Amino acid sequence: MYDTIIIGAGPAGLTAAIYLLRKKIKTLILTQEIGGQIKDGPLMENFPGFEKISGPEWIAKVKLQVEKLGAEIKTNQRVEKIIPEDNHFTIICENKDQFSSKTVLIAAGKCPLKLNVPGEDKFQGKGISHCVTCDAPLFQDKTVAVIGGGNSAIIATLELKKYAAKVYLINLGENLIGEEVRIDEIKNSPEIEVIAQAKTLEILGTNLVEKLKLKDLKSNQEKEIEVQGIFIEIGWQPSTGFLAGTINLSGKKEIIIDENNATNVKGIFAAGDATTVIYKQAIIAAGEGAKAALAVSEYLSKLT
Repeated sequence: MYDTIIIGAGPAGLTAAIYLLRKKIKTLILTQEIGGQIKDGPLMENFPGFEKISGPEWIAKVKLQVEKLGAEIKTNQRVEKIIPEDNHFTIICENKDQFSSKTVLIAAGKCPLKLNVPGEDKFQGKGISHCVTCDAPLFQDKTVAVIGGGNSAIIATLELKKYAAKVYLINLGENLIGEEVRIDEIKNSPEIEVIAQAKTLEILGTNLVEKLKLKDLKSNQEKEIEVQGIFIEIGWQPSTGFLAGTINLSGKKEIIIDENNATNVKGIFAAGDATTVIYKQAIIAAGEGAKAALAVSEYLSKLT
């Protein structure tokens, strides 16, 4: 029996673990992999204390800190359901492993949205990626496409231009939405070509990605561009599917929490990008993780 089980090991989950472990609270972290979204982040320039640091570098530092505190971490664990019992919770994973805890702290984060076009599933890992940090070096001197028009797509495009000979930025909208400094950099980069008001229709190839079929929304004409890699950056959705029927979720499927990070079920707390907290930033997720951990600690102190 654990005092608390943390579901997720991104900035929120790992920060929560630091606070709980320092209070000698028996804690288990369940996660598919350590790092969450930030493990794919090419560069952070707005995290206090680090003028510039990549997501993987930051995660490595926090992971080491958590391990030094004696964290128990179980990876390759996808939670299937949380079952409230009389005085504890039972957590069941997809591999049928079960764990019990007096409290639960959900820091499950978000997962990438899909295009839902032909070829997307076929070429996952065969030219299609959601991780620029992981896969950009594989496309040295090749032609790639980034699909999306927001800040994550802009950042991915600028990172890819360090490796690829040509980067297409495919935007469904007319204008890019993000930091103006980065948008200006894209406009002034000869390696980058922005294709605006273009809808992705299909991803083509034999064994690997070879072409991307697009529809020009202005002319309704279709065309194909030759690419060897496609990076999908169209947004994320909260990883809360396993919570349906257990706790209250918003219309966006985010976990509804109060000012103490508590859900509507006593003993279940949540933090980070899977919650209704309005801004989704690493530093905010980390702060929310700390706040949730303190709330868990206070809750446990009142249990008899």
